[in-house]
Amino acid sequence: MLMVSRRVGERIVVGDGIEIIVTEIHRSTVKLAVKAPRGHAVMRGEVWDAVARENRAAAEATLEQETDALVADPSTAEPTP
Repeated sequence: MLMVSRRVGERIVVGDGIEIIVTEIHRSTVKLAVKAPRGHAVMRGEVWDAVARENRAAAEATLEQETDALVADPSTAEPTP
């Protein structure tokens, strides 16, 4: 993890074309701007975590549905060699 001190207007460069710029500093908050090429997802951490949780839940539900379908009709199962 990189920890640096920055002032308003200073930036951090991450890889090719990704920049994090300090735009404002107040007592307990810092406002950042993120520049990234199209195709790179940029989102707040709590949003990223919520999306990951929903994806896991959807994958588990799909797996449960497939398992239930196999139990209900075992003839649809692929034969094992």
